[in-house]
Amino acid sequence: MPFRDLIGQPHARLLLQGALRSARISHAYLFVGPSGVGRLTTARAFAQVLLCSTGGEDACAVCAACRKVAGGTHPDLRIIVPGRTETGGERRAVAIDQVRDLKREAAYPPYEAKWKVFIIEDTEQMRAEAANSLLKVLEEPPSHSVIILISESTEALVPTIVSRAQLVRFTLVSAAEIAQALTARAGVPPDRARYLAALASGRVGIALEAAAAGEEPFERRAEVLETLRALERGDVIVAIDAAEAVSRRKDDLERWLDTALWWFRDLVVWQTAGDPALLTNLDCQREVAGWADRARGEDLRGMVDAIEQAKAALRLNVNPRLVLEALFTRIGARGGARAGAGPAVSGR
Repeated sequence: MPFRDLIGQPHARLLLQGALRSARISHAYLFVGPSGVGRLTTARAFAQVLLCSTGGEDACAVCAACRKVAGGTHPDLRIIVPGRTETGGERRAVAIDQVRDLKREAAYPPYEAKWKVFIIEDTEQMRAEAANSLLKVLEEPPSHSVIILISESTEALVPTIVSRAQLVRFTLVSAAEIAQALTARAGVPPDRARYLAALASGRVGIALEAAAAGEEPFERRAEVLETLRALERGDVIVAIDAAEAVSRRKDDLERWLDTALWWFRDLVVWQTAGDPALLTNLDCQREVAGWADRARGEDLRGMVDAIEQAKAALRLNVNPRLVLEALFTRIGARGGARAGAGPAVSGR
């Protein structure tokens, strides 16, 4: 993917294209930022420019070198990810033997291009022996090699590694940019793209995965809303049973709460402004309006606060079932939006 096709990250693009323009390429770069915001995609884009036959500030995307990079077959590009142990188990981080392999490969000149490019993922997960071995490579950088380190932060890295690499910071991408990209590139209708972008919380990769999942994210929303309706009827047994069921979905729990949170926020927005342009669940405008019309503003704002508090408690490793029991009981006690008699939301 060339730079022109990246989503967001203008600072990173400007810095890297400035290095290309001035022909001052560092031997090592450290891409730091949250996962899912495009660090690896940008690293591949930078590698593609360095290996492109035409040169310049961006890859042509059509030459043989660019096609090889896109297909993962260019001999001068190596992406190093955590491998497997000798017993077949999965490693959490790049190991010392992989770093040693990098050092051996980097000692030889490029096969086809002007540069050899090595991209190392999850650098912050490296153990001390692997990090020290990597540091030796950075202290005596091989000629014609560019090493790109990808990490979520600098705090977990050896300070000398940070000092030996050009720091490139990545940030969360705006929901508007993500929604626009989902519509333009994945064909997601604008009203649905806004919802997927909001749930992605600034992480492009999550939004693209959700778009590829088709109806699944919208079916999940319909399930969440069905549970909320049942809770608002005020049955304590229903609240306890729902808490037990939802708490079992450990990998999906935060997304469940985010879905509920964006829904209640939309109800508050509709009561306050009545403007569809401000809705996250724009594809459910009629349902939002009907639910909001039946609710009290103080109840809706209370639900937003309660969900935020539940998310904070989960981050502190409080028992998920206890957190959800408290949240769901609170929803039932308030009577919430009193939407029990309302029509079911299909996801459209």
